[in-house]
Amino acid sequence: MFEDPSNFIGCAFGDGSVDMAVVRSLAREAVLSAQTHDMDRQTYLSRLFIEEDLASLPIGHLMDHRIRMPREFALGLKDKDQDEITDLLDHMLCVRPHQEARLLLADALKIETSKLASNLIEMREQNHSLFFDVISGHLDEPLEYLANLHLGSADLSRAQACIADMLVLYSMFEIQVLAARAVVLDAGKFLPFDHTEMTERAVLNLMSDIADAYVYRYRQNNLKVNNLPLIQGRPPILASKFNLNFAKGFVKSKGISEKDEDGNFGRLSDELYQTFGEIKDIIDRAKNDPEFQRPTKEDIENFKSTAASTYFFGISAGTQIAFAALRIMNLSKRKRQLTSPNPSHRELAFREWLKEDLPAKRHNGAKTILFVMRTLILEDRQAGTAFDSDGKACHLSSQMNSHDHDGNVAGISLLRDAKRGYPMKRAVNREAVPLDNKLSLAGVHEIDLLPDYRIGLNLKSSTSKKETRKPKVGHDQPPRPKYKLESRSRRSPRAPSRFG
Repeated sequence: MFEDPSNFIGCAFGDGSVDMAVVRSLAREAVLSAQTHDMDRQTYLSRLFIEEDLASLPIGHLMDHRIRMPREFALGLKDKDQDEITDLLDHMLCVRPHQEARLLLADALKIETSKLASNLIEMREQNHSLFFDVISGHLDEPLEYLANLHLGSADLSRAQACIADMLVLYSMFEIQVLAARAVVLDAGKFLPFDHTEMTERAVLNLMSDIADAYVYRYRQNNLKVNNLPLIQGRPPILASKFNLNFAKGFVKSKGISEKDEDGNFGRLSDELYQTFGEIKDIIDRAKNDPEFQRPTKEDIENFKSTAASTYFFGISAGTQIAFAALRIMNLSKRKRQLTSPNPSHRELAFREWLKEDLPAKRHNGAKTILFVMRTLILEDRQAGTAFDSDGKACHLSSQMNSHDHDGNVAGISLLRDAKRGYPMKRAVNREAVPLDNKLSLAGVHEIDLLPDYRIGLNLKSSTSKKETRKPKVGHDQPPRPKYKLESRSRRSPRAPSRFG
């Protein structure tokens, strides 16, 4: 699931000088490997579609915003009515139960969730497999199906419109995961101790302390389980934090009571113990490297004063969401081309989307999305307030308008920074997002929208035949027959659907 730390040894700590960028990458992977709370990916993905507070989900999963609905969850929608499907789509549009926010986002993205739900239900009535693929975000096979079906132009247009809206809706869902990730990172919850303590250490010393503390806590728990004498002497500096915060959270995710905590934690953590032990060895070798350059005082001060999400991704949480808001406006404009049944046309549209200039910083749709995300997910009081102290939804439009009337458009500086920052410069030439079973992304993929993940462009070749494709791993999909058409006959008198 995560990168093997040994993979970094050669490139980071070989004969030459230490690459601190690789050390940071190693640190992040190691810490996040402990931060899935023992929740498997499919459980996490299912939770996304019902959870109103995405920041309550494990940061180890939030760091990877490749989202698809698990097939088991999709199968549970086979008997849901239009209102229930609409509620699900509204949740994907905005996870927080704020009706005005959902209306603002729907208007910005030109999506009618009730109409989309109606189209999906008609699709389900005629072809269950097609419905399950579309609603779960696996859009490449439905598009190939439409390409081979030879539908009339009107029917093809309606079916493609349904798929195109789902592409935009999943992209909006991704933005909310990006925002929730920033909330968790900046709250310091990505490490098993307080963010204030983390910021007092340079990267390498920080990782050394983490490894020491984890190895110590693991050994102590193992000794206690086996009724052996415990390690004597002063524990490593962070060991108590692991015990109080990290261990409790870890065993809670397994449904273990507090009284059983010490015994079970040791047995549950063999794999992490091995990982942290290896990391400790790597760090010790790095410290002893004669060419290792210790961080300067300026580097350490920058590390202390930088929010975690900014430290990891190079731009602030607000700028990350501003960039995503501008990108989704361009994506929404190209949604029909991006969901063309012709794979070559899809790939061309994707390449054009990658390099397309971002909209103006005062683009109304982007401003709306940024405002809603800052208010509801980031809970940035400088933007606005979504709910009052009693939990009642606050009026958002008036707050947005007040910013405009004061000449201080909400988030305008963030949108400006997103346009001039490095993300767009790197996104222009980025490759299609990887499709594998590693719970990680790297580089600009970490902050960009990922329509290529849904429309089949992360395959070896988007125009290759099915036989040459990599197997899907986004969900555990059992073998199933290809889509089948309903023929008109005495036994099946129903006319063919507009979706086939």
